[in-house]
Amino acid sequence: MMRGILLWWLRRQDCPREFTFPGALIRARRVLVFMPSKMEPFRQAEYFLSRMPRVFERAKVTLLYPPKSLAATFYNPYGFEVVVPAAGEVGIFGWPGKKLLRRLFVRPFDLIITLDKEPNLFFAAVMMKSQTAARIGLPGGLGMPFTSVEFRPARATDDPKTEFILFIEMMRKLVTPPTVEETSGGAGVPQTP
Repeated sequence: MMRGILLWWLRRQDCPREFTFPGALIRARRVLVFMPSKMEPFRQAEYFLSRMPRVFERAKVTLLYPPKSLAATFYNPYGFEVVVPAAGEVGIFGWPGKKLLRRLFVRPFDLIITLDKEPNLFFAAVMMKSQTAARIGLPGGLGMPFTSVEFRPARATDDPKTEFILFIEMMRKLVTPPTVEETSGGAGVPQTP
């Protein structure tokens, strides 16, 4: 009950900020990713993370885990920065403490992506403190106003793994410039006589 009241209060505090989409994806140099809080989506998020280096080639990616997560078991072959809240960095009701927020926001993030499909109070509070306009999430998570864009797959899927793959592929298509064949309808570049 208290968590619901705090989420309602946070929603009332949020002021929408302007950004361009997909420009925010293309220009992102610092990306914060909220990792899932439950075990099964946590494993499936690996499919998303494995494709991130190809989408955000020049960005520094930081993975933020919720308090008491299984982050210690995560293998990170991608070189992402990993932030796991320490015991003294999380306050009452799972609220992020000032020490954690200072550690996270030494420099602002250009983009926040939430892979958690739960309405997580910890992530909601971090998002509110971030001042980041471009915030992308999945359906079933925090929703508006915490996320400014909510990804919904073009084709229906009941497989969460597939949903994560479609999510990162959508981002890849938005940041990758179209090829000559795609822009000319497949005919290639016209030759001059």
